[in-house]
Amino acid sequence: MSKGNNDFFKVKKDWSEIKDRLLAYYLPQYFQKVLMTNKPIFYVDCFAGMGKFDDGKDGSPRIALQIRDSSICHSRAQSPLINTCFIDLNYGNELKANTAEFNNQNGIPLVIQGRYEEEIEKLLSDKRGQNVFLYIDPYGIRALNYTLFSKFADYGFSSIEMLINMNSFGFMRAACRAMKVDYVINESLDDLVEYDPTQVDASVQSINLLNSIAGGDFWQTIVMDYTANKIDGYEAEKRFSNGYKQQLRKKYTYVLDMPICIKSRQHPKYRMIHISNHEDGCILMADNMFSRSEELFVEVQNQGQLSLFSFDVQNNTIDENDIRQKMLDFLATVPNGMTADKLIAAFFTEYGVVCKSGVLRDIWKEFEKNGTIEVIRIPATTPTGLPSAFFTEDRKKKQSVTIRRLRI
Repeated sequence: MSKGNNDFFKVKKDWSEIKDRLLAYYLPQYFQKVLMTNKPIFYVDCFAGMGKFDDGKDGSPRIALQIRDSSICHSRAQSPLINTCFIDLNYGNELKANTAEFNNQNGIPLVIQGRYEEEIEKLLSDKRGQNVFLYIDPYGIRALNYTLFSKFADYGFSSIEMLINMNSFGFMRAACRAMKVDYVINESLDDLVEYDPTQVDASVQSINLLNSIAGGDFWQTIVMDYTANKIDGYEAEKRFSNGYKQQLRKKYTYVLDMPICIKSRQHPKYRMIHISNHEDGCILMADNMFSRSEELFVEVQNQGQLSLFSFDVQNNTIDENDIRQKMLDFLATVPNGMTADKLIAAFFTEYGVVCKSGVLRDIWKEFEKNGTIEVIRIPATTPTGLPSAFFTEDRKKKQSVTIRRLRI
């Protein structure tokens, strides 16, 4: 499906609802927390669409603007400021009309009709010292140039976060086409809104394009292993997604992904990827991702709706024994210990969103009780002189926690 598909905005599809729901639950937490830095937020929806669907449902621009207004209204920051920008190639006039009601004391949304790839560097060039959030939900993969993501890390922002929709199955299908290999799986890919390689079909140019999207040529080895029947198409998608996250981790500390299934009991076709250099953002998004998956699992069970989030094929159970072992293994890689929030964020980046952050803190309680870990708390005692027992860090209270494994 191309960017200019006229039917796309007639009805908001279920998978669009879920992506926007993930954004809508996260943004209030993000805005409130980051506004307290007393530095401006620059929020950019890089593929904004029309802002509203013909069926009356709000698109991501209107959702973000409603949250902007509510967040500024309730913020305790000295001078809360959220500047918003919406980019779309085809629907500039519709975007302006559908966001006009948000031209208020909180700011006038900037609407740009153009290509994200051509506009974004100009927009960010003077945002040094600000907090930047990019929502990047393209209709395919062509626009996801890794070089741009890499550059953003060096722009000198106070903070940067990105929520990216990566069409991972679409990438693997294009990768196989470029290397003249048939990509075969047991599920239909007709519902994918993906990169169309017609103008760069199976040429060196298309391979170079795919290299620029992936941030390297690691995907070619995956295709060769698939061709040699060492892995199937589903494992190829999973390996590509992991490799892509590893590329992003060269420039960003914390990278999360949440699989999205188009239909119940199918494999993931898309990955929502969250990038941050701060542990707070990583933990907030991880908890948000897990909560949305739980919520949708209940909806599927009760109402038979589509299941769009999945822990790699409809496994919504938590294996706490497995999580305990993973935590022990991870602690062994940091012999000098790590502060609690950084440890949680690093754990999720390494193993994925396998649980909520509270589950990890409960596991630490067990480990401390049986002498597996040492917990260094500041302050070490309560105001009444008792030993501190907290596992949650709080900068305002000057409360910190460091976890170190004792028995290996």
